[in-house]
Amino acid sequence: MYHPDVIAWRREKLEAQLGSALPGGVIQEIPVETCHHWVRTLAQIWDPEDRRQTRPFSREEEVFVANERLMTKISYPYWSQRYCMIQSEGQRLKPMYPLWESQQLILAEIARVEYEHWTTGHPDGILANLLKGRQLGASTFAQSCLGHRTTTHGFRKALIASDVPENSGSQGIFGMLELAVANLPWWLKPLELFHNKDKHIVFKNGSSVIVESGKSMKGGLTEEGGTKGNLGRSKTYSMAHLTELSTWERPEQIDDGLMPAIPVTPQTFMIKESTAKGRHNWWHREWLVADRGLGRAINIFIPWYAERSKYWLPPPTAWIPADDTLAFARRVQEHGPKYMHRAVTLAPEQLYWYERKKLEANEKEELYKFLEEYPAEPEEAFQYSGRSIFPIMVLDRVEQQQRPLIDLLTVRPHLELIADQEALHAELQAEQREMRARVAKATVRNEALITEDPDPRPTVLETPGLLEGDPV
Repeated sequence: MYHPDVIAWRREKLEAQLGSALPGGVIQEIPVETCHHWVRTLAQIWDPEDRRQTRPFSREEEVFVANERLMTKISYPYWSQRYCMIQSEGQRLKPMYPLWESQQLILAEIARVEYEHWTTGHPDGILANLLKGRQLGASTFAQSCLGHRTTTHGFRKALIASDVPENSGSQGIFGMLELAVANLPWWLKPLELFHNKDKHIVFKNGSSVIVESGKSMKGGLTEEGGTKGNLGRSKTYSMAHLTELSTWERPEQIDDGLMPAIPVTPQTFMIKESTAKGRHNWWHREWLVADRGLGRAINIFIPWYAERSKYWLPPPTAWIPADDTLAFARRVQEHGPKYMHRAVTLAPEQLYWYERKKLEANEKEELYKFLEEYPAEPEEAFQYSGRSIFPIMVLDRVEQQQRPLIDLLTVRPHLELIADQEALHAELQAEQREMRARVAKATVRNEALITEDPDPRPTVLETPGLLEGDPV
């Protein structure tokens, strides 16, 4: 439902199954503006207070609604472009499309995985680790994916969890899904059997969304030999969105309790996303494992500059970029295509924002926080949790100015070198003694062959034409 080829295949399959029941025998892609017109028109025949339709559909309306229910079922881009509403910058309600480029990158990657699994017959679904800069629309995108699946497909069970309950519930990421569902056209939105703020939604189609947090206290108490935090224990989820993983109280519960509850099926969908907080912690290790091709998830990295409209400042006319800013621009130009899948050249407005933000963070001695929250590369995001004797600014400058490795030398204490030399000298002496013994042994054997006749019998000359006993 993400890759165009997979969507086309499912569309053809539905058309073959339904045949003459479809007008013209096909499922149509109706233009966005036409869909919006129908949304406004059909809103007039729905009574929100009594939650009922005031009159039956006309034939034309019935055909349109049937087409949209099928088309949105097989295509996330179609659904989100026409019917998904989000809160923009905490200020107003707006359509989710057009997607930010950062969101387009996520969609492209999960579409790639879907296509790869579809063509190879891989048994698993889509599982991704998402490392990104702040406020790049990743959580909104993930929640829209869960909203799409639970409202268009039956019997899907989704889990939402952030680091703490207040970030998980209706004032956090669950609120994004609630908003999208509430603003769906009434003829696309399944009836709700239960809806408990901050906790869950249960739809009449059999799908549900459960809200938990990384601070879950489920499971046995530590003093009784149990484990604190057992997210997902004794449940099965076909979908999950976990966020702010770098600040979870006990992220190990994801491995212990949740992952065994995520089935290996093509319908599985799971996004784990977070900024970085420290190095060699659970989130960093999870990233490194996936980077080596181990585990079930792929890695997706979204750099801060992925959305050009987000982080920029108009530079003064006389502004000249600092040397380290220019070095950063060259580094992005070299490594950026790996993450953006296109050529990357930062605009002056982006470079000016970067330079100002970096200077501000350095003045506050918080440059490590800046690099964690606005990384250009994954390794830049995973800063050491401890503090070095060298300022981050110095380490960053050294990294940017480093040259390709020419050779590698080892500096060792003098006593170790002496010990190694003595050991080598003893080894050479042993080899020399063994060689002398071999030479002496060979000399004795050769002398024995010269002085002793091994066969005392008379020698018989073998001359052609003569028989044995004939005179010579």
